[in-house]
Amino acid sequence: MIKEEVIKLWRICFQDPEEFIRFYFERKYKEEYTLTLSENGQIVSALQMLPYQMTWNGNLIPVSYISGASTLPEARKKGYMYKLLSEAFIAMKNKKIVFSILIPQENSLYEYYAKTGYASVFSYTPENYYLPVKYTHKRVEILSERNCFSSLPELYCYFNRQMLKRPNCVQHSAEDFKIILEDLYLSGGSLILFRHSWGAIGGLAFIQPLPDKLHISELLADSEEEKSALLNTAADQWNKGEIELKTPPRPGHSVRRGMARIIDALQVLKIYAQTHPRRSLLLRLTDEILPSNNGFYRLKNGLAFRTGSGVKRPDLILDIRELTQMVFNYPAFISLMLD
Repeated sequence: MIKEEVIKLWRICFQDPEEFIRFYFERKYKEEYTLTLSENGQIVSALQMLPYQMTWNGNLIPVSYISGASTLPEARKKGYMYKLLSEAFIAMKNKKIVFSILIPQENSLYEYYAKTGYASVFSYTPENYYLPVKYTHKRVEILSERNCFSSLPELYCYFNRQMLKRPNCVQHSAEDFKIILEDLYLSGGSLILFRHSWGAIGGLAFIQPLPDKLHISELLADSEEEKSALLNTAADQWNKGEIELKTPPRPGHSVRRGMARIIDALQVLKIYAQTHPRRSLLLRLTDEILPSNNGFYRLKNGLAFRTGSGVKRPDLILDIRELTQMVFNYPAFISLMLD
């Protein structure tokens, strides 16, 4: 019953094709990840907390991705989503989640989520290629849907190895990788790969043809040589002269992509202190939604701990959003989120 009501709410709030809605609720939705709020016996607001892992400061940490955050139009501006997010943060902390992450559906929502403690830390660098001369490289294969799913273990092994090399990057499990590919083929896309002469995979590209160009939602390659082979083959096979690609952010050439919020401040500061052993400071932190994060924290000699006795004037006074921004001293990257 809850699932059907959440589906109904999703249809009202989002402009997704019915085929995608059915796919999402069959493959990603779980009631245990869902929070709802009702008014007069009707669900008026809902969200899902999807579990992921993320590389951050040399660690692989648990994060929770907010998906499907929605409120009926007539029930908005009553604080329902704020209340749901507050409940979500408590549930996440009980599960020892480090960060909550999300991708706002509209630019105007960045300001809204900032009020609940999120900071804009995810970004990407857009790359656009114009290839008047196109060719198909002999080492590149365009995988049919059948061949793709028969090769899942090999494909995921390469994908996972390459993704784990990226700092501050949301990762995907083997099951999630399968769902990503199902969605890719469902939406008319394809996976192409570069295979070395000795048989090992050397690159993958997730292709989505658009009317006037190709969109590549993710490209992983051993080197620029394999990347070039994938790009040129894609342009040739789909007869497109323009390709757009989102790559991990480069300083000075990035576009904001998503947000993160600290859930467990002490856990975050302990990891941060380990990777910044020379940083010494006394911090006063405030968190309006998760008061258990409030207090004084000391970073010294690679350690972080709470302190309360004999506290002097702190070096920094930050709220939870400002602390989130501080600990992401290198931009983060997020891709393939079915958004």
